[in-house]
Amino acid sequence: MICNLKNTFVVKDIALLEQMGYRVLLIHSPTYSDPLRFFGNRLRELILCLIYLPQSKACFSWFNDYHSSIPLFLSRVLNIPFTLIVGGYDAVSSHRLNYGIFLKKNFRQRLARWNYAKANTIWVVHKSLAEGCPNAEEDSGAQSGIRFFMPHLKTKIEEVPTAYDSNFWKKTNSKKPKTVLTVANISDQRTFERKGIPQFIEIAKALPDFEFTVAGIEKPIKAVHTYPKNIILLGKQSREALKTLYGSHRYYFQGSQVEGLPNVLCEAMLCECIPIGKNVFGIPDAIGETGFLFDSATPIEKITSFFDTENKGLGVKARERIIEQYPWAKRKNAFKNNIPQNDENE
Repeated sequence: MICNLKNTFVVKDIALLEQMGYRVLLIHSPTYSDPLRFFGNRLRELILCLIYLPQSKACFSWFNDYHSSIPLFLSRVLNIPFTLIVGGYDAVSSHRLNYGIFLKKNFRQRLARWNYAKANTIWVVHKSLAEGCPNAEEDSGAQSGIRFFMPHLKTKIEEVPTAYDSNFWKKTNSKKPKTVLTVANISDQRTFERKGIPQFIEIAKALPDFEFTVAGIEKPIKAVHTYPKNIILLGKQSREALKTLYGSHRYYFQGSQVEGLPNVLCEAMLCECIPIGKNVFGIPDAIGETGFLFDSATPIEKITSFFDTENKGLGVKARERIIEQYPWAKRKNAFKNNIPQNDENE
């Protein structure tokens, strides 16, 4: 398993593979702009691949970027199946956000295209990352979809959504009325915009009697000069702390302009939060009819009016939907089908 960011879904995949009886050899290559550290990472990948790949039945790379290329090349040499797992950034181009692997015609994009062409299989967490999301292009001008950028690509693309542990993600405390939560790891202005936090702030201003919480942002972003008094800013949360936050909030907001299938949205829904989300990429498929969908043209009054209705039973329906739509068995079978099977796992 190769990744440039060891986040929740990477950790979950490692745990799932280990539950299936496999020993997972991880190469974690963080993204560095400093040339010395960048090339040091490539050398480290080469050395670890020479050690790990001869022991391996298959190779999986979370996200398509520099860290994928050396493992992919050596996997092809050794005839080891290689799967690229696409999460969002690696299938979009957004000029407004200055975001996406296909935004600039540079060496990085050419390498990503080579990776897509040479991989045995590509997994996307949502079908829009393969075919494109017209709603996102209309809403913010974001172009998307591997097949949009590479119409002649021959590599097989499968929709394999991430899976969620409904035994862990469940409501264990009582919901506090008139509370709205959003969760994102926000470290810069671009992520702040991409996750829809400006709109979250506008909704908070329009509903002064509600309590709004942003988890994952420790200090105000410079572009925003004033936060209303009813917004609480929290830093990065542990898994247990997130579970408590989800369980105590009545609503969950997912206003991302560009997103694959948001883990935090699905976790919140499992904890019976009523979802409010932007009608782009995997968000509407996750929410279905259990919450409220909007776009950039939706009047703020229409969004806030949703909070004034009773919305009885939607939290329970939200949990049921995630359990039904994204079971562990589906992802487990996808791994099984992409790993050559012997008599026993090694």
